[in-house]
Amino acid sequence: MAEHFIGKYEVEYKFRIQGHETILQRLRSLGATEFVVHNQETDTYFDRADSPLMDRDISMSVRSMEPSGIKLWIVKGPGNDRCEAVKVESVDKTHSMLKTLGYQAAFCIAKTRSIYFLGQFHITLDRVSELGDFAEIAVMTDDKHRLDELKAGCLELGDKLGLESSDIESRSYRQLLGY
Repeated sequence: MAEHFIGKYEVEYKFRIQGHETILQRLRSLGATEFVVHNQETDTYFDRADSPLMDRDISMSVRSMEPSGIKLWIVKGPGNDRCEAVKVESVDKTHSMLKTLGYQAAFCIAKTRSIYFLGQFHITLDRVSELGDFAEIAVMTDDKHRLDELKAGCLELGDKLGLESSDIESRSYRQLLGY
């Protein structure tokens, strides 16, 4: 499990889909392993008014996942491929520490998420009430030189799962929600 989320680079493709059932059937037929199912996730994004992270193409959030109990501090950027996360013991304590450093909670995004593993890839099925259903195919690495190869692998897996390149959504949930 842990090896799926190790690395400072993340290759990720997000697809708009109409419900999860078809992709779930394909994942099962390919032998995907279930990691978490129907977790309720809340991502609280932090920023500073005097020096917005968005101006540097960075986002920072604290994620709480229930019922799995996983809690993460996540920094994405600069750029689309950079992503690092670390487990935290307490969401409240992490929020407090970030506020001490001058950051404020800017907004929250809530979603229902299921995660599956297939080979080196993790496949995420999301439902964001304001936006609809999505499937993400992702893989993490520390090797910047593998990014093109891993991008091709994600797209190849998308084909096997019946996902259409015309359904790729390049914007983040944050962007789609107008934050």
